[in-house]
Amino acid sequence: MRTWRVGTISMGISLVGLGLVLLVSQIADMNLTTILLSWWPLLFIILGAEILFYIYFSRKESSFVKYDILSILFVGLLGTTGIVLILLTSSGLIDQVRAAVNSEEKTVNLPGFNQKAGKGIQRVVLDSGPYPLTIESGNDGEVSVFGTYGERVMEDADSLLKKAEDYLLVERNGDTLYISFKDLPIQNGLLESGASDLKATLIIPAELAVEIDGKSTDLVLKPRKLMNDWTVKDSGNLSVFLQDNSDIKIDARGAEELEGPKNSWKMTEVKEEASEVGIVKKNGIFTIGKGKHTLTVTDAFNVNVQYP
Repeated sequence: MRTWRVGTISMGISLVGLGLVLLVSQIADMNLTTILLSWWPLLFIILGAEILFYIYFSRKESSFVKYDILSILFVGLLGTTGIVLILLTSSGLIDQVRAAVNSEEKTVNLPGFNQKAGKGIQRVVLDSGPYPLTIESGNDGEVSVFGTYGERVMEDADSLLKKAEDYLLVERNGDTLYISFKDLPIQNGLLESGASDLKATLIIPAELAVEIDGKSTDLVLKPRKLMNDWTVKDSGNLSVFLQDNSDIKIDARGAEELEGPKNSWKMTEVKEEASEVGIVKKNGIFTIGKGKHTLTVTDAFNVNVQYP
């Protein structure tokens, strides 16, 4: 009596096929995951054909059909692996793993922004966004932005920010120019990727009034020789760099810390509300020159004046 061991041939063909797939992927530099996803259904076809073949011929011959359990389990394992790969691919996890492995971190220049403030513009309202920002006054009548940002992208991929509109919103309404820094794109997955760590400098014409909403972020101000008043509210650490010929008065209200040259601040301490017991807010005046124009700071954590 002849004994047929169903599964042995399937395992042999599977091993040969798997070896060929690995060999081709190495020689042709092809994506192994893509090849496996297209090849694995053949395993079940081979195993099913072998079972049907032996059942058919066992009727014509005096034979005994025996199933090779280990071989069938091996073929089933390869097939299950293929199914798992299909599920991972359809959920996007395979793409995320591939992106994480092939990604790189780099520092990239921001797309520059230059625009004339425009006739009739008298003030700028600025939303600094969630990233640290340096703000300077300029004399050429232009609003300009430049800087850098960090990004994690696939190798040889294009930069995430291709134009100023990708991170900056500038709108005019009447005599006011509204400027807002947008949140940078971040993709959540196995590994966060996208843009981050924006470090920008904004130049605003000195003759314009400026109102800044700091969003509790750190700001650096370089007002130079102001020709109008500036207002800053709700900032984190605020550093103000002044020149020898500055003519400015800094009026700080509700700051936890006031720092600068010795004996430069005229301060009074104000107790905070009962909800923040133990926190003492400070009001202070810092004047250079005649103080013709005023920089008003409200609700900042720290105001640090740097003066030569």
